[in-house]
Amino acid sequence: VVWIIAVARFSSTLLYVQKVLTGLVLTTLMEAVVQYVLHQAWNNSGSENSVLFSLAMTFYTLKYLVTLRVLMHTGSGAGVVTETVAAHLGCKMDIALSAFFAMQVAWKFIFAYKYRFMLSPSPAILITVPGTLLWLFLFLWVYRQFHMLSATLQDKNLASEVVKLFINVRLVLVGAFLLATVVLLLQLADMRLASTPWNLQWLPYDGAPHMVYTLFLLAMMILWWPHKNSWKLGYSEHVEQQETEAGGNDHRVEAEQIGANDQKEEEL
Repeated sequence: VVWIIAVARFSSTLLYVQKVLTGLVLTTLMEAVVQYVLHQAWNNSGSENSVLFSLAMTFYTLKYLVTLRVLMHTGSGAGVVTETVAAHLGCKMDIALSAFFAMQVAWKFIFAYKYRFMLSPSPAILITVPGTLLWLFLFLWVYRQFHMLSATLQDKNLASEVVKLFINVRLVLVGAFLLATVVLLLQLADMRLASTPWNLQWLPYDGAPHMVYTLFLLAMMILWWPHKNSWKLGYSEHVEQQETEAGGNDHRVEAEQIGANDQKEEEL
């Protein structure tokens, strides 16, 4: 709620990342509502509602897909050191996201009905391996992109606030990766031992991943919190070129006029 209020207050200065984070907040909220209604109806009727289950799966997959997309987009420097993502890089992103989407849907569906399918430990672990390797590959890709972006920002002598922001994003990624590793180990232990009590079955595959994602989203919201100067974190080279050729935007023109007046006063 606080994030939505901040977004509404500074809507004119929002960046692409902040707009996407707003969409993710709403998507996560909708997923929670649908999951609640699904399980309430399931408990009351004794049978699962296939429409609600499909809707919950859609929100679940969509939030991870969009999160990965915005991380790839931002890590490539789009909106910061370049205006848009390069065509060849955008093609690679689409291929990776398509593979991620297919694996995520398949894995979630299989483990949602793992007892119905009566999966033994070995097949369950084998099914998890491809998705885990893809997650590792995507993490290394995104982290490398942010590492290279931080170095580029420092080379271009951009504002320390921008450099610090992207360094902190890297730290958040590392923290999320470590927590996700703990969740993976918890899931593997459940698959191998099959001794999790029935009233805690929701924890390895639903509760733990949701908690990690919530912490990750909260950290990203704090780092990208909207304010009146959010526009300064945008595409710096584009802004400077426009200022030189066409006078820049209202915020920077106003600042330049104030600076010029102060300089004149000092000369007098």
